[in-house]
Amino acid sequence: MRALVYLGPRRMELQDVPDPVAGPGEVVIDAVVSAICGSDLHGFREASPRRVPPLVMGHETVGRIGAVGTGVDPERLGQRVVLKPILSCGTCEACRTGDINRCREGRLVGRDLAGGFAERFAVPATAAVPVPSELPDEVAVLTEPLANAEHVTERAVREGDVVFVIGSGPIGALMVRAAFLHRARQVIVTDTNPERLAFALAQGAEGVPGDDALEAVTAATDGWGADVVIDAAGFETTWALGLQGVRPGGHIFEIGLGAPRGTVDFFTVLGKEATITGSYAWSDQDFARSLELLAGGALTPDGWLTRVPL
Repeated sequence: MRALVYLGPRRMELQDVPDPVAGPGEVVIDAVVSAICGSDLHGFREASPRRVPPLVMGHETVGRIGAVGTGVDPERLGQRVVLKPILSCGTCEACRTGDINRCREGRLVGRDLAGGFAERFAVPATAAVPVPSELPDEVAVLTEPLANAEHVTERAVREGDVVFVIGSGPIGALMVRAAFLHRARQVIVTDTNPERLAFALAQGAEGVPGDDALEAVTAATDGWGADVVIDAAGFETTWALGLQGVRPGGHIFEIGLGAPRGTVDFFTVLGKEATITGSYAWSDQDFARSLELLAGGALTPDGWLTRVPL
């Protein structure tokens, strides 16, 4: 079968590789649609100790079950599924409360084992979640990234909040949509890319270029600042912008992977009594809620995907 194999920084090849075999408790998913996550791009561009070549990346995938291993109901053959890519131990304290993203033994499909940038791949049967029949593949594939947005906004956004989103790539645009689903009053988004900014506007946000972002947030809040800042970029400059734009006592959620380290103005953190929270992936509940939201029409497929055949 064909697979897109990561061979090192900025090196990928389409190769013929052996077909996967479903082991006990596993299924083989015949991939139909696999989306590219920003973390895939990050791993591709830079040497990452967490992605060891040769590796087949891809953790946002919809497909059909093409084979089942022992212990898996054969009735699942042909079932349309979305990949739930975090593989957790299921027994630690974090797993027992549904916070599988915090599992000490956790693995990620497409990072720790072969993922969806292939015609077929094998995973535990529990990682193949049935997709409602009415949900198109092009929308179902957004389940995992929307779960990231749900993980932030479910904790951060309350009815009537003003939310400031920094960075309007796919995750930033999903943050906009999810903020409105949690009844934010106003969402202001900024980006240096006009096309991305326009797409965030299509989700209902008010878009402003980077140079005007702080002024727009200040004007919208009578000089007070946003209740919630979501930084989907993750650079030293956006950390600073988030601190400038948040109100006293407000919350900043960091989800962007732009820079691994840098300087933060902790005098401003202290003076504003701001809370900075990191956000990684999603919980069981977030993933289930994301699939439920998509099945209920929370997103349309327009503009989210550009199709490229394997």
